[in-house]
Amino acid sequence: MALQQQTNRAVGTPNRPMPKGRAIDPVRVLRRHWKGIPIFAFVGGILGLGAFFIFSAVYPLYTADIMFEVRPGVSEATDIGTVDNLSDKTVELVQATQVYLIRQRGILIEAVSDRTMLQTTWLNSFVDSNGVLLIDDAVDELEEDIYTPIKKGTNLYGISWSGHVASDVPIILNAISSSYMKRVNELDNQIYRSNERLFDDEGENIKLALQDLNDEIQAYIMQQGITTLDDTRFSQDMYEIQQLTAQLTGSRSELSATQQTYLQVAAKLEGTLAPTMEDQLLAERDPIIARQVQTLEVLQANLRALRERLAPSHPQVREVDISVRATEEQITAKIDEIIRRNLNASLKELADHQDVLTTGIERTEVEIEKKDAGLRELAAGQAQFEHLIARRKQLESQRDDNLRLVASLRLMKLRSDAGRVRRATEAMEPREKSFPELEVMIPAGMFICCAAFVGLVFLRELTDQKIRSASDIMIIPGAKVAGVLPDIDEDPEEIETPELALLNNKEGVFAESCRQAWVGIDRTLQRSSHQTMLVLAAAPEAGTTTVIGNLAVAAASAGLKVVIVDCNFRRPAAASMFDIDDASVGVADLLTGSVEIETVTHQTDSGVSIISAGTPANRLYQRLGSERMKSVLAQLRSNFDLVLIDAPPSIVAGDAILLANLVDAITLIVRSDRDERGLIARVLRELVESRGEMLGVTLNAAKGTTGGYFRKNYLAMVNYAEVVESDEDE
Repeated sequence: MALQQQTNRAVGTPNRPMPKGRAIDPVRVLRRHWKGIPIFAFVGGILGLGAFFIFSAVYPLYTADIMFEVRPGVSEATDIGTVDNLSDKTVELVQATQVYLIRQRGILIEAVSDRTMLQTTWLNSFVDSNGVLLIDDAVDELEEDIYTPIKKGTNLYGISWSGHVASDVPIILNAISSSYMKRVNELDNQIYRSNERLFDDEGENIKLALQDLNDEIQAYIMQQGITTLDDTRFSQDMYEIQQLTAQLTGSRSELSATQQTYLQVAAKLEGTLAPTMEDQLLAERDPIIARQVQTLEVLQANLRALRERLAPSHPQVREVDISVRATEEQITAKIDEIIRRNLNASLKELADHQDVLTTGIERTEVEIEKKDAGLRELAAGQAQFEHLIARRKQLESQRDDNLRLVASLRLMKLRSDAGRVRRATEAMEPREKSFPELEVMIPAGMFICCAAFVGLVFLRELTDQKIRSASDIMIIPGAKVAGVLPDIDEDPEEIETPELALLNNKEGVFAESCRQAWVGIDRTLQRSSHQTMLVLAAAPEAGTTTVIGNLAVAAASAGLKVVIVDCNFRRPAAASMFDIDDASVGVADLLTGSVEIETVTHQTDSGVSIISAGTPANRLYQRLGSERMKSVLAQLRSNFDLVLIDAPPSIVAGDAILLANLVDAITLIVRSDRDERGLIARVLRELVESRGEMLGVTLNAAKGTTGGYFRKNYLAMVNYAEVVESDEDE
C-alpha cells in the first residue's frame, strides 16, 4: 500500500523545471491599473506644454540647410547637355567625398574668419574678455553641431545647422557654403592646370618627334634614290607585315597612354602635381590613420573639457593643445607617407606595364623585320619607306588627338556645367522654431509619463513576491494549480460570506468556482483511489476552513459520504461553521481512547458529517502523529467515501507535517495578495517529502479573476440558470 501511495505521489507532482522569470499577464496588470494611464497622460500633456514654453524661452532652436547637387558632368566639351545619369555607386562615392570635404577644418576656419560672421550672435559668444576671437573654439563647436545630410535616392547632399538666433543661421550656412565652393573650384582648377601642362608637354614632344621623322624620310628618299617600286602589297609576307604593323601600332598607342599616366604619377611624386581627392580619401582609409584619428578625437575631447574648466593659458591646456597639434601633424605626415607609398606602388605597376609593352613591341618589331627580310629582294626600299610613313601617320594621329584633348580641356574649363558639384538651394532665415514643437512636446510628455507609469507598474509586478494569480503559482517549482476561488467582493451575487456558499448562494460565481475546484480534485482522488485528504494553509487567515467546508458540500452533492475532521487544535472553526460547538467531544477525545467514532460524529442537514476538534483539555497536537490517529483514520476510511482534514497553518504549527504522513492526498490553500512565493515554495518542499500526494494549490480570494473572459462565462451561467428557474415557475 505504501509503495502504491509513493507511486501515486510521483505521478501527481511531476518534476517541473524552475521557470526563468515571473510570468506576468500584461492584460490583467493593465486592467487593474488602467485608471492611472489617462491620469498620467493628462499630467504628461501638462508637463509637455510647460516644457514647450520653457524651452521656447530658454533654449529655442532654428534650423536651416543648404543643398548641393552631384551633377553628371559632360563627357565631351562639345556636348550640348550633361550626361543623362550617374550610377548609384558613383553618386554615393561623390557624396561621401564631398561631405568629408565640407567637414574639413580648413574650410570651417575660413568660414568662421569670414567678415559676415561678425554679424552673428553665435560668433560673438566666442570673443573673450580681451576682445580676442577664439577661432579654434568656434570651429570645434561647428564640427560638433553641423550636420551633413545625404538624401537617399537623389543626387543631393547638404549642410544643416541649428542656432538659437534665427538671423544667425543663414549667415553661418552661407559662409560655410562659400568656403566649401571656393575650395571645390580651387581643386577643379588645380586639376585642369596640371592636366593642361601635361598635355602641352606631350604635344611638344610629339611635334619634335614628327619633325625628326620627316627629316629622316627625306634623307632616306635621297639616299636610296627611290622613284617607284613594284606593288608588293598582295604577297603573303606583305599581308602578315600589315597585320603585325597594326598590332605594333596598337601596342605603341597603349604604351603612349601608359607613359602619360606614368608622367602624371611621377609628377605627383615630384610635387609638381598635387594628389587628387581620391588619393587623399584612399590614404585616410588606411587602418593606421583610423587609429590615429581616434586618438586625435580623444585628445580633442579632453582639450575641449579642459578649456571649459581652465583658462587657455593654463599649462595643462597648453600641454594637451600641443599634443593635439602634434597628433594632427603626425596624421598629416602619415597621410602624405601613405599617399607616396600608394603612388610609388602605382608607379611601379605602370613601369612594369611599360616594360611588358616595350618587350611586346620589340618582339613585334623583330617579327616584322624577319618578314621584311623575305620582301627585301623585291622591294627593299619600299618596306623601309612604308615603315617610316606608318610611323609618321601614327605621330600625326597622336598630334591630332593631343590637340583635340587640349582644346576640349580648355573648353570644358570654361563651361559652368562641367563641374561635378553645384549649389542647389540657398540658405533662408527660418520662420519657425525647429525646437521645441508643440505637436511633439505634448505627445512626448504624454508618452513619457505613461511609459514611466506603466514601467513602474510592471517593475512592481516583477519585484513583488505576493501571489495574486494562478500564473504566480505556476512559477513555483513543483507547484500546480488545483483551483482558483474569486474574492466575494467581485461575485455578481454580492454574497456576504464565503462560508458554505454552495448551500447559501448556489448560483454565485464563488460557488461555481468551488464546484470547478472540487471537480479537478475529485478526478485526481478517483484516479489514485485516495480517501483521506489534508487541507492546510501556509499562513493564517488563508480561508482553509471556508474552502474545506465548500469542498465537502460539493462532494456530498456528488453523492459521496463525506466527513470533516477538525485537527486544528489551536483555532478550531470547522464545527461552528455547521452550527456545532467546536469544544464538543471530538478528535482530541478520540485520541485519548475515551470515546468512539460514532459518538463524536455529527450529522448535518447538508449531508456532510463533522468531527470537531474536541474538548480543550485533551487537545494535544503531539497525538496527531500517533498510532491511535492512524487507527482513527483507518476506521474513517471504512465508514466514509472521503475524509477531509482541516489542519492549522504550517508556518505556526508543526501539526500539518505530522498529518501529511498519515493521509493519502494534500491540498494547500493560498490567500491571494497576502502569501508570498518564497513561503509557499518552502512549505511545498516540506510537504513533498511526506507520504501524501500533493494535489496542488488552491488560490483563494483572487481579485480580478472574475473579470474579462471568466466573468463573461460565469455571468452567462448565472443568466442561463435564472432563465431555467423562471421557465419552471411558469
